[in-house]
Amino acid sequence: EEIQKGIKSGVRKVNIDTDNRLAITAAIREAAAQDPSNFDPRHFMKPSIKYMKQVCADRYQQFGTAGNASKIKVQTLDEFAAKYASGELAATTKKAVTV
Repeated sequence: EEIQKGIKSGVRKVNIDTDNRLAITAAIREAAAQDPSNFDPRHFMKPSIKYMKQVCADRYQQFGTAGNASKIKVQTLDEFAAKYASGELAATTKKAVTV
């Protein structure tokens, strides 16, 4: 609810890294509990990816962006660097509206 309200108010960047870290931690704990003798990191990472995909899918739904991946234009690191250098990606703020 807070995320959706923020987006409607103009927020354009929402970090989900912490949510993904928590998903990874949950997956690792679950895998370790199921088979404590298995020390192969791949045993832990496979379910972690599944958990992160679910977190991302949930957040994209909350952001109102689900189903729009095909509309994203892939840009190279050099293209982004040029945009940063030109100021095109500089942060902008909206003036608060008072009533």
